[in-house]
Amino acid sequence: MTDPRPSTLVLGLGGAVTAISSAALFILLAEPLPSSVIAAGRVTVTGVALLLLLGARALRSTWTVLRRPSNAVRVAVAAALLALHFEAWVASLTMTSVPRSVTLVATQPLFAGLLGRLVGDRAPWSLYLGAGLALVGTLLMVGEPTAAIEAGFNLGDGLALLAGAAAAGYLVVGRSIGQQVPLRPYLGAVHLGAALLLGLVVLLTEPDPWPSGAGTDELWVLLYLGLVPGVIGHGLINWAVRSVPVHVVALAVLFEPIGATLLTVLVLGHAVGWAEAMGAGVLLAGVAVGLPRRRAV
Repeated sequence: MTDPRPSTLVLGLGGAVTAISSAALFILLAEPLPSSVIAAGRVTVTGVALLLLLGARALRSTWTVLRRPSNAVRVAVAAALLALHFEAWVASLTMTSVPRSVTLVATQPLFAGLLGRLVGDRAPWSLYLGAGLALVGTLLMVGEPTAAIEAGFNLGDGLALLAGAAAAGYLVVGRSIGQQVPLRPYLGAVHLGAALLLGLVVLLTEPDPWPSGAGTDELWVLLYLGLVPGVIGHGLINWAVRSVPVHVVALAVLFEPIGATLLTVLVLGHAVGWAEAMGAGVLLAGVAVGLPRRRAV
């Protein structure tokens, strides 16, 4: 299987970022559902959709591949990391602001640059410079950084940071398995595994998983989250990570804070000040600096 052309990769990553940028807004629209129910519902919809897309023949070949212990272990680890990412990030959105939550999740390139060494990726110095600029930009997007520091590092911030680390680990596992497992079967198995784990969390922690205030609107939101950010967004990210180093894909995903902030402005009416605009410019500059001009090996 030949690697896609650079222009195809750019378009694919652009589509992925567009899809995942809408996730924060729709998670907020899914309230009053508990965060664990939102996370479990999202990955369940994604896993079932991928399962339906595969067909019986592909499922049989997937089972044959997963019977190898090394592949099964990697898929299980990826499922656990994906479950942790969604559980932590969705919960963080209920405890801190959207820009702040998405900003801290966007620290995943720093984790990915280090973890990517486990699968042979080299992180060039420009990656660290670009990531540093991008993180400065996302911090500026929060607005009133002095007040944010005085407010302290709350639980929501910590959960968002944990979600970023889990996402980086998830991408590293996906790259390490390479061409040993086809992409769609891999994603289907990982999402169904994550759904089982998150379903267990719901059973153990939520006495009323579907509150009386929730209705069909929340169900449609869960379907959207599973199909658009899930199937399309994460599918394209995992497709890209099989052709380019983990830290490159993770750095491109730093566009997500811009998209998420714009959507909350348009739909929820949140105001954007000079700090957000300046932060967006610095973030874009960081992405431009950090993306390598040639593939790192």
